[in-house]
Amino acid sequence: MRLVRVGIVGIGNMGSAHASNIYLDKVKGMKLTAVCDIDAERLQWAKETFKGQVECYDNYHCMLKSGKIDAVIIATPHNLHPLIGCEAFDEGGLATLFWTKLLRTRN
Repeated sequence: MRLVRVGIVGIGNMGSAHASNIYLDKVKGMKLTAVCDIDAERLQWAKETFKGQVECYDNYHCMLKSGKIDAVIIATPHNLHPLIGCEAFDEGGLATLFWTKLLRTRN
């Protein structure tokens, strides 16, 4: 079975937990290949934790366009989920996971 290459935008509390679980093979079928955060200390944590086996980005646009991921987990503040999610969809149809509604309906 081919592994799904996963990138994570935002490696704070939730993002680092997702990243660690995928990296440690606790999630079947996934391989952590990239992480992104604007915080230099979090990126340093990722470089040390993942021992250079995961690409680290400080710009999510670059990560989405890198060709190194098949899917993205968005673990940023909720107000950024729709923006990043829509860009991920547009970037070659990347599978996208986040916990926020994209649209509101009028009923």
